[in-house]
Amino acid sequence: MSHSGLLDSISHQRERFGNDLKLHFRTNSHKIHVAFQTTYDPSNKEQQRVARQLTGIRALGDYIWILAVTSIRYTKFRTMKNFDMQLLALRTWTKDNPIPAPLEAEANSILLQMEEKQTAIFQKSRERRKTKINHQDTLGPGLPFQLEVNSNALPQEKLQFLDTIDRMCKRDQTGIARVTCIDELNDHLQRPFGKPILWRGYAKEPRLHGLPLSIPELLQKLRLLGIDSLEVYNYARTDSNYTETLDNILDHFQAPPGTRDPLNFLDIRNFFASRVPVEINEVDLLRLARRRHGTMPAPESKKSRLHVAPADNSASEPKRSASKSQKLHTLMDAADHEFLLLSSQGSISTLHGDTAGGATFITVISGRKLWYLPRNMDREASEILATFGSSTPETYNGFIKIELLPGDLLIMPPGCPHAVATPEHTLAFGGSFYTLPHLGSSLRVLAIQDRAGTIFSNEDIKEQDLINFIEMLVTCKDLLQENIIPPELLASVVSSSMCWGAVKNKQQRRIQELIQEIQGEIEKRFD
Repeated sequence: MSHSGLLDSISHQRERFGNDLKLHFRTNSHKIHVAFQTTYDPSNKEQQRVARQLTGIRALGDYIWILAVTSIRYTKFRTMKNFDMQLLALRTWTKDNPIPAPLEAEANSILLQMEEKQTAIFQKSRERRKTKINHQDTLGPGLPFQLEVNSNALPQEKLQFLDTIDRMCKRDQTGIARVTCIDELNDHLQRPFGKPILWRGYAKEPRLHGLPLSIPELLQKLRLLGIDSLEVYNYARTDSNYTETLDNILDHFQAPPGTRDPLNFLDIRNFFASRVPVEINEVDLLRLARRRHGTMPAPESKKSRLHVAPADNSASEPKRSASKSQKLHTLMDAADHEFLLLSSQGSISTLHGDTAGGATFITVISGRKLWYLPRNMDREASEILATFGSSTPETYNGFIKIELLPGDLLIMPPGCPHAVATPEHTLAFGGSFYTLPHLGSSLRVLAIQDRAGTIFSNEDIKEQDLINFIEMLVTCKDLLQENIIPPELLASVVSSSMCWGAVKNKQQRRIQELIQEIQGEIEKRFD
């Protein structure tokens, strides 16, 4: 099969989202006939046949790597029982059967061509879906508010979108995990929770002590810090991103409702007091990694920091100290992962995923927020968002709508698509975090965002995000070597490497190297 033929097949697969394509391969052939996309159901005879065919992948030997890099929708495999451990065994087998250099170069060429064609494929898919939507009534009775100003196309398009998903909301709340006590919250956070978690009335005023509790108080505290402007998103303007002075912001929120453009201030760092829920701090892997590395001697250069030597028990290993006289060598301030959200009445955020594969928590301080989430939150939801963006909410199997009131705590798993509406002026507090059970999912979402860009998230992946993953993977390797965590807990981390395309920078390369090193540590335990 030619390169162009394979690319055409991939393009056809992505444009026909939702229509499974059977896997066809010839064990005596030197080409893969078509990319694989299916959902395994043990009760389905046809899918049983596909599952038996999957065992034949071992016979492909050198070609397994090509299958991996060309299977854009490979995450469908994740529905198989014990798939991570099966994939680990398969990767171990392929390690003993390395790919010839010419074939690897050929596969890299295919992948680069796919990346060049990716943007056009996404755009074509979105335009094709848009033609199927016909909104007769853009302001249905289910909407939480209506805008009486700025009737130009930009706000009306947002309202039309909101109306679409509002009509798709289901009354049942099976897509949300409700908790009412610390033990229940801990139980969810200590495993790879698949549903958003909601705790009504969690963060009462004592738990928010030290944070601004009103919009005027926030602006006044920012002035004391010498800050005179904030970055704003205004979807009623074509130049939607700009900075606004604190004086104008105060005037905006004091104006009569409905007389100003809806504004969103989504990038306000928490300069005040860390108020991350204790239960989240207890499971935050990045927080643990920073504290472990903070007790180690400083590296000689930034480059050496990206190539942290593996921990061992040799006498030459630098000793760690808990003494407060010992200098810390990494920044442990969590302010870059905590933020405040300031939104005026009528502001809307269309479907998006949060950046860098982190889980996200949000607590409303004052006002109200409406959160729209897919009713069935699974790994496929992130792929849908990366493929079609926010233009096709009908692709999901319905939504759930959650009204967040002051004190409510909402926690979303990595890559969870969500849309947000603001019925009244609102101040909220939130942050991102990573957990060990979800690290494989976080790495997959990071790879999806790297591939899809702004189609998936309204933020870019930063160099610091990649360095954070390096720190967490180094910690995982250390914990594995120290027999503190079982190897099974890292199986999904190893399998996540299959999501990445061509390596773009040294941080991504280091992430791949660390995943391979972790795989090697796991393999030692199976020898």
